[in-house]
Amino acid sequence: MSDTETPAIAPWGKWDKLSLQLILVVSVAYALIVAVLGVIMIVSELSTDARTVTLFVNQPLPAAADAGSATLVDGHFDTADVRVSGLVPITGALLTAGSIIGFATQLLVAASFVYLTWRLLRREPFLKSLTWTFLVAGSVLLIGTIVGQALSGFGGWLVATELGSSPDGESFWPLVMQFDPAPIGLAFVLLLVGCAFDYGQRLTHETAGLV
Repeated sequence: MSDTETPAIAPWGKWDKLSLQLILVVSVAYALIVAVLGVIMIVSELSTDARTVTLFVNQPLPAAADAGSATLVDGHFDTADVRVSGLVPITGALLTAGSIIGFATQLLVAASFVYLTWRLLRREPFLKSLTWTFLVAGSVLLIGTIVGQALSGFGGWLVATELGSSPDGESFWPLVMQFDPAPIGLAFVLLLVGCAFDYGQRLTHETAGLV
């Protein structure tokens, strides 16, 4: 069934329509912010030799952290945001590739929700295009998260190595890769949404055939 053949749902109420319009505005604004910040980030990385990286550290707090009346029993630094220049080309390429993939996946997810809200406002929720939009967005987010974080992680390893890290575990920058599983969970949610739209489309088609 094509998009134009899908029957529309009942008209939205006043407050439902206003809510969807607000969600659409927020979704579009978020997509634009992601696009602008992503382009700025990519241009910045390609136009300079320096790279901003978050690296793991495991160092005790300085004495100044325990200058008050309370007693600091224990504490250490977990991460540090550093800006490094003079990296070998492969390190910079890995970091840039990881950033580009992360930016592209975020933009795709934002665009998917913009398209969904727009279709809902038009009372056309069960379309084949929506099914494919969320199945593709979920798949790209899943693969992009794994690949992007792997590239950024290996790039971070190389940065730590170039800053003097060593495998003995005694260096200031330990060789530890950062991994955030949250986008993978969101990817599976998008895939489930795509499957739900596919089921809704089939159900609508069968119901229309009975009328």
